[in-house]
Amino acid sequence: MTKSFFRGLTLRAVVCVILSMTFLLSCLWYNRSVNRSKRQDEYRQEYGSLLMASEYRELKTDVLKNHKDVQAVYSAYDETGKLLGYIVDVKTQTPAGEIHSQMSISDSGENLLSIRVVEETEDGPHYSEEDMQVLSDQLKGARIPVSIRQDLPVDVPYQVDYDPLLGLHDGVYYARNDKASKDGYTDFCEIEVSGGRIIRVKWDAENETHNTRAEDSINGEYKVSGNIWADQAYRLENHLVHVQDPVKLAMKSDGKTEIIDGVTIEISTFVKLVNSCIEYSRSSYTKDMYIRDHSSDGDTKETDAKDTEDITPPPSANATDPSAMGVTATPAPTKAPTQVDVIGGEDGVVSGDGANVLSESVDGIPMSEIRTYIDGLTDDKAKSAALLTTVNQAYMFIREYLNWVG
Repeated sequence: MTKSFFRGLTLRAVVCVILSMTFLLSCLWYNRSVNRSKRQDEYRQEYGSLLMASEYRELKTDVLKNHKDVQAVYSAYDETGKLLGYIVDVKTQTPAGEIHSQMSISDSGENLLSIRVVEETEDGPHYSEEDMQVLSDQLKGARIPVSIRQDLPVDVPYQVDYDPLLGLHDGVYYARNDKASKDGYTDFCEIEVSGGRIIRVKWDAENETHNTRAEDSINGEYKVSGNIWADQAYRLENHLVHVQDPVKLAMKSDGKTEIIDGVTIEISTFVKLVNSCIEYSRSSYTKDMYIRDHSSDGDTKETDAKDTEDITPPPSANATDPSAMGVTATPAPTKAPTQVDVIGGEDGVVSGDGANVLSESVDGIPMSEIRTYIDGLTDDKAKSAALLTTVNQAYMFIREYLNWVG
């Protein structure tokens, strides 16, 4: 046999190997394609009622290790590859029993799109079709996290560990800086006095686009060391309602305090604005009066010439020198400042619609972070709250995951 024969034989063998490998790879690709298509069909059949998509991808992330109740998470995409949202599967133990639900959440992670209970245990809550319809209608499109709206029982007394300040008149009082701080937000503060005691405090700030610092901190756009700003502000508000006097916040020379757990931000602006509100309360200069007076000449008032931060005293103010307060009053907009719906209170948290919730957190989430309140089932608040627990568990995962990937 000649060398050319062997070369030809070798060439044919190589061609056969290449053809065989090509065939095997084609079969493998086809098999995987069929399996992938079959899997996507199964996903659409299982999750399509929550969020119809062209493709579903299971998330493989270490963030799941921090959320043991989250069973699985899928990202959903349309035919162009655009992210539509997330499917989150949660099974958790609640006071009403174990509950397993699946839900879809918007691509931003802010809104609940749809939810369902996928299985029920003997000792867990049971939901009829009517129950789920009621809850689904209330939750559709809701900003998360979510809580049940509750009324404060009239027989729950306010804590009176600390005496109230003298001379306070009942009502709502408001003060606002005339300039934005270095972070671009203009701070404002509001207190409510009832029975001579401060029963509600709100501190926030808004930028030139009317986004509040609390909202931006919740969304991850405004960051501070430690807990998010909204949580720290809530803790500070709640502590003031308890101790009544800003002096008891023990502010140090650097503008911070060490006596309130979880509060690491500077509180000097808060203290100055609260002191202004207290002086307004003593002179019965209400929030409505403040807004009216400052909106009348707000746009024509020149503030550029002011280098000091002084707060304008009310017409009926006492002889107290307002310049000692170190806070400036800015012309208030004609509308009330944009506010997060939840305002800190002593025995509960008062939402923008007057609802009170008897705890400082819901499912481990600070009340200052709750974005939506629903009525739930009229005859079973516990069952309603159990479903919301799964929503809030999903929210905590999504919040960490989006921050983690961003």
